[in-house]
Amino acid sequence: MVKRRHYNIDGIDTCVLCTSQEEETIDHLIFSSQFSQHCWAKIGISYNTNNSRIEATIRAKENFSGRLFFEIFTIAAWNIWKERNNYIFNQINPTHNSWIERTKADLNWLRYRVPTDLSDYITSIVNNL
Repeated sequence: MVKRRHYNIDGIDTCVLCTSQEEETIDHLIFSSQFSQHCWAKIGISYNTNNSRIEATIRAKENFSGRLFFEIFTIAAWNIWKERNNYIFNQINPTHNSWIERTKADLNWLRYRVPTDLSDYITSIVNNL
């Protein structure tokens, strides 16, 4: 989207989250970059990048051992995106620790929107990150 809108981001058109020099596409950035693959593994979501995005997400949900898949999936992806944006717009290097801290914070907010049994489940996820 940055390219389409002709934003000048100092010639950066490769993924800023990994060292592979891959073109930054949403699929690469969120799903197949080295950085995002580590994040998905940390949260317990297995994402097969050989499938289409929809098929991979369906399979990831089927293989996810916990509850609240889409909520956790969305929070994880959103925080990968925020790590990317922090680098692009604030020159803050992306780290897995900052991704974990952001993800924990967002999951803690989610606890207020769910029943108690799910709140306890979210607490266990946060404690295991």
